[in-house]
Amino acid sequence: MKKNKSILLNAILIISAAFVAPGCLNDYLDRAPNAGLSETEVFTKYANFKNYFYSVYGGKNFNIRCHYPLHWCMNSQKITLEEFTDMCDKTRIQRAQSIKLGNGADATQWIGYAEADANYPLNAKVPNSWKCIRVCNMALNNVSRILDCTEEERNDLIGQAYFVRAFCHFELFRLYGSLPYVDKVLGANDEWDLKPDDDYDFLLKCAADYQRAYEYFDLAGVVRRDPASGAGNLSDPNQDKPNGVTALAMKGRVLLYAASPLNNPEGDIKRWEDAAEASAIALNVALSKGYKLLPKADYSKNFYGNRYTNEQLWAYSTGSTTNYNNSTIQSFVGYPFSNNAYSSSQCPTQNFVDRFETVDGWPLNTEEQRAAATAAGKYNEQDPYSNRDPRFANAVIYNGATFQGYSPASIYINADGSKPSGSLLTYPSGASDGVSETFYYERKRTGNLSNKGNQNVVLTDPIIRLAEVYLNYAEAANEAWGPDGKSTSATITALEAINTVRERVEMPEVLAEYCANKDIFRERIKNERVVELCFEGNHYWCDIRRWMDAPALCRSTLYGMRATKTDVSAEYPTGFKYERFALPANRQIAWKNDGMYWFRFRNDDLLKMSNYTPKMEW
Repeated sequence: MKKNKSILLNAILIISAAFVAPGCLNDYLDRAPNAGLSETEVFTKYANFKNYFYSVYGGKNFNIRCHYPLHWCMNSQKITLEEFTDMCDKTRIQRAQSIKLGNGADATQWIGYAEADANYPLNAKVPNSWKCIRVCNMALNNVSRILDCTEEERNDLIGQAYFVRAFCHFELFRLYGSLPYVDKVLGANDEWDLKPDDDYDFLLKCAADYQRAYEYFDLAGVVRRDPASGAGNLSDPNQDKPNGVTALAMKGRVLLYAASPLNNPEGDIKRWEDAAEASAIALNVALSKGYKLLPKADYSKNFYGNRYTNEQLWAYSTGSTTNYNNSTIQSFVGYPFSNNAYSSSQCPTQNFVDRFETVDGWPLNTEEQRAAATAAGKYNEQDPYSNRDPRFANAVIYNGATFQGYSPASIYINADGSKPSGSLLTYPSGASDGVSETFYYERKRTGNLSNKGNQNVVLTDPIIRLAEVYLNYAEAANEAWGPDGKSTSATITALEAINTVRERVEMPEVLAEYCANKDIFRERIKNERVVELCFEGNHYWCDIRRWMDAPALCRSTLYGMRATKTDVSAEYPTGFKYERFALPANRQIAWKNDGMYWFRFRNDDLLKMSNYTPKMEW
C-alpha cells in the first residue's frame, strides 16, 4: 500500500516553475490529515477529504486568507492597499510609503511575496494562491472517489472548489493582470510554462467557475448556508465558507472588471450589459434568500461588534474579541489609541474627506462644488464636519468627533503651535512618526477600539456584501443604458440602485442635476462607491485602476486639514480655524508610468516565465 509518500509526492508537483520558487516545494501542500494515511484513505473518506480540502481556508502552510484585507494587513510593514492611493496616509513611514512614491521593488516583495516576513508567512499572495488553486484542482479530480458522503455534501465540496479556484485567480488578476488560468492538475509530463490568457478570456473563465460554483451550491442546498430567520440565523459552523449567493455576486464583480475601461479598451457595451445582468441576478437571489441592507443604526455591525450580518454575503471574522493592542490590527489602530509605538493607522486625507457630501446631497469634491454648496448655505469650511453624510462619522475620527474615552477628540494645535493635554497628535519623546499628519484617523474597521474605549471587540472583514452588489449593478447598468435603464432581470434602474444604498443611511436621492446622462451620473456612482466601500476589500486601489483614474489621482497633491484653536466668532463658529495644507513631500504620491497599474512578479519567477511578459516595468 502506498502511504503518505505517494500523495505528498504528487502534491508537491508545482503548477509551474514560473509561479512557485523552488524553496516552496517542500511546503507546497499541507500534509495529509493524519500521519500514515494512504492516498486512497484521504480521497475516499469524507472526513479526510474535507480536512485535506479545507486547508485552503486555514492551512498552517498556506490558505486564501492572504486575500482577506483584515488578515493580510498583519505584516511588519503595516501595509494596506488604500495607503498606496490618495485616500489616506499612514502615521509611520515604512516601505509602504516608498511604494506610494513609486518604488516597484518594494511593491514586488511586500505585496506578493511577504513570506520573507518571517512573522507573517501566510500573507504571501503569490505562492499561497497557486497552492490553493492546486488543492482545488486535486479536489475536483478526486471528489467522485468519496464513498461515505451524501450527494449534497459532495456537491458542496465541488461548489467550494470551483469558487476558491476562481477567487484565487481573480485576486491575482486584480494585482498582476491576466495569467494562465490553471484549471487542471499539472503533472510531471505536462507543460508548466503556460501562456497567459487574454484579459477578457481570463475573466470569463473566472466567471464560468463562479457560475459552476453556484450551480453545485444550489444542488447542495447551500445557496444560503443559514436561514434568514430563526434561532440558527448566521450561526452555521460553515458560515465562513462561500455559498451560492456569494458565487453569483462574485461573478457580477468579475464581469464588472471585464467591462471596465482598463480591461475593455474598445468600450464594448455588451460587456457592460452582461455585467449588469449578472449583478441583477445576484441581487434577486440574495434578496429572495433574506439578505438585506442593515439600517443606519446597525451599519457598523458589518465591520465590528459581532461575527456576521445579513448584509455580508461572505465574510471573515476574527471570531473571538480582538484587543486594542493586538499586533494583528496595528494597521488600523493608531498609537494614540493603543500606546503601542509599532501602530500605524490609516489617516484619511482631505482629498478623501471631500468625497462625503453634505447631508442634503451637495457634492464637495472640487473647489467649485464647495463654493456652490457654501453659497447655498449647505457647507461652511470653518464648520466642516457638520451636516455631512452619516457615513463620514462612521469612517473618520476628526477634530471634535465623539469617540469613547476621548470625546471630544482633540486633534488640533493651539495658536502658539503647542498641543493641548490629551491631544491625539502626541507621540513619545516628541517624535512625529506615529501620529496623524492629516489631522484625521480612520475608524470604520475598528470603531471605538482603544485603550480608553472598547478594549476588546469582535472584528469582521466583509469580503463581499449586499451594498456592493447594488453598486456593481448600478455602475454596469448606467454604462449600458444610462441612469434610468435596467437589465432584463432587474427590477430597479441604475439610479434606483444607488438611491437604495443612500436611503439606508438616510441620505437623499442623488440631486437631479447629476442624473441627466450616464457621463454625469458616472461621477456620482464612483463617488458613492468610494464612500460606501472605503477602507474595505481593497476596492479603492482596484477601482481607480480599472476606471483608469489612477494616473490623475496619483499625480494630485495630498492635503490635510489643520485645526488651530481660536476664539469663537462669526468667522470661526466652532472655536477652531480650519486650513487646508499640503502634506510633506515625503508623504505625497506619485504615478511614474502606466506600469503602476499592476504589481510585478519577483525576478527569479520572471526568469522562469518565458511565456509571460510584464505589461510595463515600474
